[in-house]
Amino acid sequence: MVDIKLLSRLIPLLAILAHLPAWADEGKELFDKQCAGCHTIGGGDSGGPDLKGVAAKRSEAWLTRVIVEPDRLAAEKDTVQLELVKKYGYEMPNLGLGRDDARKIIAYLKGGAPAAAPVAAKPAEEQPAPKGEIAATPELVAQGKALFTGARRLAKGGAPCVGCHAFTYPGVAGGNLAADLTYIYEGMGEQGMRGVLKSLKFPTMKKIYADRPLTDEEITALIAFAGDAAARKGGGEPRLFPAAGAGILVVLLAGLTLYKRRIR
Repeated sequence: MVDIKLLSRLIPLLAILAHLPAWADEGKELFDKQCAGCHTIGGGDSGGPDLKGVAAKRSEAWLTRVIVEPDRLAAEKDTVQLELVKKYGYEMPNLGLGRDDARKIIAYLKGGAPAAAPVAAKPAEEQPAPKGEIAATPELVAQGKALFTGARRLAKGGAPCVGCHAFTYPGVAGGNLAADLTYIYEGMGEQGMRGVLKSLKFPTMKKIYADRPLTDEEITALIAFAGDAAARKGGGEPRLFPAAGAGILVVLLAGLTLYKRRIR
């Protein structure tokens, strides 16, 4: 005899299981469109954490909330969310995704992304330069500064960064509408900055740059500019002030010597 109560409980579960493959496929599309700019699955940290195995580490309820309402999660002082904000230097933006979207993305995360095919190693002399190391030439830094300040127009016509963001750098006076980007390079590194600048998923930026994405060349130049600013703060650039101060000290000592000779 069929247990009607048991069957009534199993039917919704079977329906959910039947939907999982389709949800995972739709979740991949959502992930690629909304999440891949800052996250990888097995590719290492980028603008945000690597999400490989995250479905096993975090509850589905928490993952749903961080996808749907990350701003509220931070406002409620969720400890995990606050640790992530501290580590990556910014709060994950609210992308306007609903709970159905979140379930699809989580289904995809549970399935995991297919592993990349192994690439045969090249001879040592043919090995490419390590990924994530921009050769920040003075020309590239100057280009990034010009793009940041608006002295050089962005290729797709987007607004210059300085219109909304402050940035401590000689010759740069930024706005205060959005976050101060002075320490963005130290907080995120090159790879993280590249992910953020490529996706621009923050609510205000999403509207401004929806049809005006940055080119790869512009992103590289802006990262070089931010990296140069970080080097200056860390003492990586030539300092003119100490040399000038030494010159002034020499002049003062010479003057003091002459003065002493006169009064003798």
